[in-house]
Amino acid sequence: MDTIKNTKVSFNIVPITDNDKEVVINSLKQYFFRDEPLCASSGLMEEKESVIQLENFCVDLLRNEISFMAVSTETGELMGASLNSPMFRGNEIQEIGEENNEKSSKYNDIMVLLDKAERDTDIFGKYPNIDRIMELKIITVNEAYRGQGICKALVNKSKELALDLGYQMIYVECSSHFTAMAVERFGFQCIYSFSYSDYVNKQGEVVFKTKPPHEYFKIHVLLL
Repeated sequence: MDTIKNTKVSFNIVPITDNDKEVVINSLKQYFFRDEPLCASSGLMEEKESVIQLENFCVDLLRNEISFMAVSTETGELMGASLNSPMFRGNEIQEIGEENNEKSSKYNDIMVLLDKAERDTDIFGKYPNIDRIMELKIITVNEAYRGQGICKALVNKSKELALDLGYQMIYVECSSHFTAMAVERFGFQCIYSFSYSDYVNKQGEVVFKTKPPHEYFKIHVLLL
């Protein structure tokens, strides 16, 4: 693995098709589900129903047909992916209840946080001239290939498609410190942030005890 990390590899960024769904979901389960700060801190992988719910969420994102993956030109291996979703003015946000389903409580905790962030941000209220947004819902790079420019290439390809389809903004929710740092380097602006230590339940308990350096949840945007 160290050899792969220290050797520049070549890859292509291609659309994710129906034929790719299984390999993409398997890769997400191996890397993203395990490493993403909210999943890791909540122990989501230990709750079978929550894993299933998150899988279904990812499959639904792929149905939008605007997602991309990085594929090795040498081996054909999937190296990373960006699962994207459209946001349109007028689409009402469906509020998620705070009373968790016991079988998928960890997944529901994450969805409640994301729902709160989206409502707090009120992106269409904040940008009254914006009607069409592409959200990069999940950006992930397989551990062995990080530091190879794959994240930047996935974002750039998504940006290219967003421009072609007439989107006016790209929107990214960053639960990871490293994702936030990356998109800031790509020219995104942080418009929303809160500390995980301040996010508590009704009993005043911190919900997500994330490990450093993942101390803040942030939302970044890029005007097109």
